[in-house]
Amino acid sequence: MKHTLGIFLFTVLVTAFYGYVGQLVPQKETYPPRDTEVGEDLTTSEMVDVGREIYEGKGTCVSCHTIGSTEAGRFPDLAGIGASSASKIEGLSDVEYLAESLYEPDLYIVDGFSPGMPPVNRPPISLSQQEVLAVIAYLQSLGGQPTVTMQTKLKYAAENQENAATDVASTEEAGGEELGGEALLIAQGCNACHSLTEPARLVGPSLFDVGKRLTRGEIYEALMDPDATIAEGYPPGLMGTSMTASGFYEKITLQQFESMVDHLASLDGGK
Repeated sequence: MKHTLGIFLFTVLVTAFYGYVGQLVPQKETYPPRDTEVGEDLTTSEMVDVGREIYEGKGTCVSCHTIGSTEAGRFPDLAGIGASSASKIEGLSDVEYLAESLYEPDLYIVDGFSPGMPPVNRPPISLSQQEVLAVIAYLQSLGGQPTVTMQTKLKYAAENQENAATDVASTEEAGGEELGGEALLIAQGCNACHSLTEPARLVGPSLFDVGKRLTRGEIYEALMDPDATIAEGYPPGLMGTSMTASGFYEKITLQQFESMVDHLASLDGGK
């Protein structure tokens, strides 16, 4: 009888404990990621508004660029880019320069900054040509006069279409649950902001030894609630904004998420 009563009390206590823990975890409703509507009949003025929405959302530009900030970001501040872009590279108009900066960002590196910006037409960002045109219109508006239209032809049109088809197939394969945690982290673009293999400081802290510094539970929390604990020397908001804007939480499965956490927990700096 005492044994049965003990089991009963233990079960009640365990149930109560996990119920309490469950109340501590924020309950969020998730929805499929929403694509910005980019119609062929948008006016240049409308393109500016749509471009800003893409810049702050799907494009995840705010995670690395500032506009009129005194604090240096990973990449250049874009205040006044609409006025200065025409004189950046001799022989390139403002539209050509901005297109090159989005499609081939490592061709021209601003003094004082390092390469590393991913081409926006490839995963994890994967902007269409129409979305790129809208972003260019928005960038032109930052100190300049937008002139691009939805009919503007960019030399990257054919490449954008070909890469989109190739990269969609690659992303679908990389997103499969059969892949390991490291491949999933790379497929989600985590290595664009965090080094996974060396102690290099990027937009965020290096993760090459994160398994020695954080417990598995702390790693889980850092992914689920990036602003819960901020690494010293890094501003809050960037990781959460980037992950939300890219649709990370809607696209990832629980099994994939756990696989990524397992891999991060295994990183010990090679020791």
